Amino acid sequence: QALIKEALKPLGEEYVKTLDIAFNNRWIDMFPTPGKRSGAYSTGSEYDVHPYILMNYNGQYDDVSTLAHELGHTMHSYFSNKHQPFVNSRYPIFLAEVASTANENLLIEHVINLMDDPDKKLALLGSWLESFRTTLFRQTMFAEFELRMHEMAEQGKSLTGEALSKLYLDLLKEYYGDADGVTKIDELYAIEWAYIPHFYYNFYVFQYATSYCASTALAENMLTGGQEMVNKYINDFLSAGSSDYAIPILQKVGVDMTTTEPFEKAMKKMNAIMDEMEKILAEKK
Repeated sequence: QALIKEALKPLGEEYVKTLDIAFNNRWIDMFPTPGKRSGAYSTGSEYDVHPYILMNYNGQYDDVSTLAHELGHTMHSYFSNKHQPFVNSRYPIFLAEVASTANENLLIEHVINLMDDPDKKLALLGSWLESFRTTLFRQTMFAEFELRMHEMAEQGKSLTGEALSKLYLDLLKEYYGDADGVTKIDELYAIEWAYIPHFYYNFYVFQYATSYCASTALAENMLTGGQEMVNKYINDFLSAGSSDYAIPILQKVGVDMTTTEPFEKAMKKMNAIMDEMEKILAEKK
């Protein structure tokens, strides 16, 4: 609790006080019990009651990060339900993932800044870099796979398992630099598409990548924007629900997704993480 509250102080006093309410009033079912569902979830669509979090906390850093992530959803629902009528209280997945992953970014940056042990710092930096890979690059690849699959259907081509496996393998090789010798892709991975559940839902995974760029830019704004940015985050973003489209809501907190700036900020942060890792590794030699 203390670590999360300290890391999320840049989001303002009202945000942290609401975290206290959540921690102290049983909003969070944290610990594993026999028969309990795995995973972590925040449910905030019940308009007339506060949100609830279900998770399985085992005392690892990933569990702390997961809790910070789910609290991002919970605070989003709390402020949206508080300030919007029912019809505008629900927000799109894109904005939901901005609120949650911004918390993850603030937490890991805070913890890394506290670390003196180079090995632990290196592990956390590696974890952060992996988040960029899985959320930004991998989800973009998933989205391209879905797009190409729909294009095949529109062209009257058969969507056989063999055809989809070839498409997926080609994308894996393209995204991971197989031809350039960056990563050699085993052809066994061609069938991976078949067990990815996102593909059995409507086309939406691109939002994970775009929201990660937005949340990286937003976290930077929150660390440097002072009280004015805090007020905008609470009043114009978290409290907005679906009272406006996602793009103008984000523009109010300094994130303009009609430009390349959020993507460029995400790439700059990713490069800074790699630079820090290389520096630590060089000092260990």
